[in-house]
Amino acid sequence: MPFHGQREAAQDFSDDTLRTLLRALRARSASHPDSPGLIASWPAVDADGMAAACGELRRRGHAISRVLIPSAVPGRSHIGWSVGVADDDLG
Repeated sequence: MPFHGQREAAQDFSDDTLRTLLRALRARSASHPDSPGLIASWPAVDADGMAAACGELRRRGHAISRVLIPSAVPGRSHIGWSVGVADDDLG
């Protein structure tokens, strides 16, 4: 199921870009278990492309979910992305 705001063209992301994003999501989750979400994964995936890239990772079988990330402004939050237990391959 596509995420709201997801680009239609998943082919915008190379396998290498998706592998790099998946590694970044896993690293964030491991190093920041209290706040595992990423808003972007520079330079390959900017904030506007995260919904589409994470949607493509989900399509490939990875447990990616949308999470809220608290903002520095009280009462506000940003949409981020987090990874759970998933397959090791992008295959």
